[in-house]
Amino acid sequence: MPAYLKHISLLAAFAGWFGVSSYAQSVEEHTVALGKYPAYVENNHFKQGTNVDPKGQKFDLNNWYLRRGGKPVLPIMGEFHYSRYPRAEWEQALLQMKAAGIQVIALYNFWNHHEEEEGHFRFDDNRDVRYFLQLCAKHGLQAVVRVGPWAHGEARNGGYPDWYVKKRLKSGTDRASTNGNIQPEVVTWYTELAKQFKGLYYKDGGPIIGLQVDNEVRSTSPQSAGYQYMAALKKLAVSLGMDVPFYVVTGWPGPIVPEDDVLPLWGGYAEAPWTQNTKELPPNNLYTFITDRRDKNIGNDINKPVAEEASQPIYRHPFLTVEMGPGIQITYLRRPIIKPADVMGMLYTRLGTGANMLGYYVFHGTQHPLSWDGSYPTQESKTGIYPYPNDYPLISYDFQAPLNEWGYPRESYHDLKLLHQFISSYTEKLAPMFSTIPADNPSKPDDMQTLRYAVRNKGNSGFVFFNNYTRHANMAAHQAAFIIKTAGETIRIPEKGGINISDGDYGALPFNDNAGGLLIKYATVHPSAVLGNSYFYYPIGNIKPEFKLDNKTIAQITFASGKAVKDGGFTYLTDIKPGKNCVASITTKSGKKVKLIILTKEEAKNSYTFDIKGIKTLLIADKQAFYDEVKDSLTIRSVGNEKFSFYTYPAIRVKNKDVHAATTTGIFNRYDVALKSAARVDVPFKQVSDDKRMNQYASAIGQTPLKPAYGVNYLDTLPYKAYELSLPKRLPANVYDVLIFINYQANTAAIYANGKIIADDYYGLGAMPFSLRREQQHLAGDKFMLQLTPMIGKTNIYFEPGTDTNFKDNSHAVLNGITTTPVYQVVF
Repeated sequence: MPAYLKHISLLAAFAGWFGVSSYAQSVEEHTVALGKYPAYVENNHFKQGTNVDPKGQKFDLNNWYLRRGGKPVLPIMGEFHYSRYPRAEWEQALLQMKAAGIQVIALYNFWNHHEEEEGHFRFDDNRDVRYFLQLCAKHGLQAVVRVGPWAHGEARNGGYPDWYVKKRLKSGTDRASTNGNIQPEVVTWYTELAKQFKGLYYKDGGPIIGLQVDNEVRSTSPQSAGYQYMAALKKLAVSLGMDVPFYVVTGWPGPIVPEDDVLPLWGGYAEAPWTQNTKELPPNNLYTFITDRRDKNIGNDINKPVAEEASQPIYRHPFLTVEMGPGIQITYLRRPIIKPADVMGMLYTRLGTGANMLGYYVFHGTQHPLSWDGSYPTQESKTGIYPYPNDYPLISYDFQAPLNEWGYPRESYHDLKLLHQFISSYTEKLAPMFSTIPADNPSKPDDMQTLRYAVRNKGNSGFVFFNNYTRHANMAAHQAAFIIKTAGETIRIPEKGGINISDGDYGALPFNDNAGGLLIKYATVHPSAVLGNSYFYYPIGNIKPEFKLDNKTIAQITFASGKAVKDGGFTYLTDIKPGKNCVASITTKSGKKVKLIILTKEEAKNSYTFDIKGIKTLLIADKQAFYDEVKDSLTIRSVGNEKFSFYTYPAIRVKNKDVHAATTTGIFNRYDVALKSAARVDVPFKQVSDDKRMNQYASAIGQTPLKPAYGVNYLDTLPYKAYELSLPKRLPANVYDVLIFINYQANTAAIYANGKIIADDYYGLGAMPFSLRREQQHLAGDKFMLQLTPMIGKTNIYFEPGTDTNFKDNSHAVLNGITTTPVYQVVF
């Protein structure tokens, strides 16, 4: 433990109802003196577009946070690519994102998807961006359009059409611009987009609140071509009527952008699969509480490092993010597996250092479309006109996103949803809070011994943020106490002893929080949702839940799931047993009825908040759920089980014979669902390839191919494993979908329908999923083939530690089996 941490011995006198051991323990005391913070910069230096909607609600900002209608906001934004996803599924995808707490949809406009042939623009089918934005408006979601012309997004030519690349570019990252000059084809592209956006801006009552020009532009000074290019693109957008409150750019690679004209947005990824090596990456500095807003790994596939300015503790613009990576797209060269904690640890350090918008890239996985005539793929690869450093799957752009490419949630979806509940419930308090990063934080990201923490506060109230997680690292455990010195008092969290922060823990602890008139001096549980005067919390790891409440605000208290102990001027809630019936009911001195509900971590993760017919409702279900406020329609999907239960607070009205009100648990009402079971679906398969031929091929080349060895069209002449799949002719009755899981061991897997690729996968992430519902147009008469390419000897590929690649030395490629799981759905 570093010498600058103050250790104290806790004597047996500290034992008793606080649950502290009677033997001496070493507790780290971390003292934070909350001083006077600088005033917000309110001189309107940032040049906004029209930022008042038809109701007169202004959307503005100072140098620290955004405001809407004069109130602080901390938006949650998630990226979703409409042109890479079936139009028929857009609406439910948006509702699923909204159910996770996403408030703003970020979307790339890929130029090559819309003008593949020069002069021929298409905004039909999956390219109908206007309809997509109208759906956002329908469901109360805002939007940030990322209009390029260069997008990257792991797209062919970075989103430039082939014809433009051949006509104008000299390299794969060339922006075809010097001294702010913009090519006429770009002007035409912006003009066509402006037609699609007309009437959909914030000023019109529409969803578009922001516009990003280009992406990842190198800009080293106001005299540099990149700086002038970004300024010129904004000027062009404005001249064409693209009038939005916020014009933005990516802050990387920077280091200098015209920040009064375009706000720089930031990002952070747990891995960098675009990195051109197969080594383990060093710890990312974004797992520490640092004021530098950059993840220097972003863009290092196409941008070389240059000398950059020192970071500043106070910026001229708020700390807004656009590309925090809840997952990552694997490349042919690197195949990391991203766990929820890999991103959650970063999010807590970013929030602790003052982030006032969380933006995710991507929140919903998608799939690359083929070219208009189906002859070539549209993903980034080394075989492009100007080769890119990476090869991506031809179809899958799953990204290990919270919602996968087939529309189903991963575990990270629920972790993020829980964080978003906290942010949305406390946004007006949290957004204006300044950040203090104490000096006893680690100075280097490879220090796994020193506790990482920060405080955000405004006045005497705030939150202690901590992160004890780093990807692929073992972090030292801590028994810690936080001593917060405000202008009028000193608060110790906890009052006696310490809290046990284990390896992998992260969280936020409130102090001096006013909960409906009840003053919570501190709590050692994590706040989550707030419904009126009902405040929800959950425990963090092995930290013992405890509340210290100010008796000056309490008239009466009832707490049956633990102890309520009065000591001096305070009441302590201890021996807490989290669960649906763990409720402290409090009457404040002003006569308000306040409830503190402490759920288990799992219950909290499985909770959703919906406005059901105008009533804010908390629903607990370990299922996928989303609510359509327009139709007053709640959907719950169950993967594998036709019988299940869910809970709500308060009670809801149910108009569906398959849903029955059962009983109550604490403040929650239980409902049981009993659906008709579906017939079993089997997927027989038969091998149609020659093992001898493939083994001869493997022996001849002696190592795994250095690039993907499959294509858009199925070729039975290739010496790889191939299987004919017997998929059902239609979806069975009583199901919403059937998920197929292909358990294989090989380098890559690809599914073809009548000889054309429809899905693919790079080995390393587990079984390959496939949705029968998504592809049901092929079921009736198409012939399905599965092609596996071999992994041979030396791989030249980075795999996540523990990935089984032993098969590469003998079988090279094998289909171990295919399983299916029905997906049930109830709507009411």
